[in-house]
Amino acid sequence: MGCVSSSFSNFVFMQKEEISNSLADLIVAFHHKGWSAATGTNYSFRLSVAEDTYWVSQSGKDKSIFESDDFMKVELSGDVCPGFEHLKPSAENLLHAVIYQNSTAQVILHSHSVYSTLLSQYAVDKSEHSLRLQGYEVQKAIAGVTSHDQEVMIPVFENTQNMHSLKNSIEDRWKFCSKAAGFLIGNHGLYTWGKDLATAKRHIEAYEFLLECLYKRMLLNK
Repeated sequence: MGCVSSSFSNFVFMQKEEISNSLADLIVAFHHKGWSAATGTNYSFRLSVAEDTYWVSQSGKDKSIFESDDFMKVELSGDVCPGFEHLKPSAENLLHAVIYQNSTAQVILHSHSVYSTLLSQYAVDKSEHSLRLQGYEVQKAIAGVTSHDQEVMIPVFENTQNMHSLKNSIEDRWKFCSKAAGFLIGNHGLYTWGKDLATAKRHIEAYEFLLECLYKRMLLNK
C-alpha cells in the first residue's frame, strides 16, 4: 500500500507541475497580447473534478513574469488552504469557486482586453444582460457550438467590488453561463473555462477574436 500511495503522490505532483508550468507560460503570453496589464486578471486550475481544492493565482503578481510558484491552494469554498494562509489569493477568487462548484471545469482563464472591457460595459449601459454573437466561423471553437449560424449569448454582469453579491448573481444565471462557457463583467473583462487547458485556451482566444470583430463591426455600421 505504501508503494501505491507513493506512486500516486508522485503522479499528482507531476500532474500539478505540468499544468502549473504550462498555465504560467500561457499567462505570460496573454500579457504580451495586452490582456492582463498592470498585474490584472486571475487564473486557476484543479487537478480533477473530484478535487475539493484548486490552485489560483496570487493577488498582485506581475503577469509579464508570472511563474508556476505564483499559484496558491484554496478550498472549493474559496477559503485558503492550511499552509497558504500567508499568501493572498486574487480578489476575485470567489468567482473561480462558483465556477468550479457548478461545473466540470478544470481550468479558468480571465482577460482584461480592451474589447471585453468596453463591450461588457456597453451592454450594461444599455441594460442588456448578454452580448449576442452570430455568423462567425470562429464561434465553432466554443464547446457546444456546431455552426456559424448558431446564436451564442454570453452573459454580462454589472461590476461590483462585493464578490459575494457578484457570485450570487452568477449562480442565479448559471444555466446561461454554463451554456456559453463564459461571462463578461462590465468595464472589467471576460471569464471563460474548459475541461482542460487546451479547451480553456481555445475558448478565451475565440471569445477575444469574436469580441474584437463585434466592436469593429459596430464601428463599420455607424
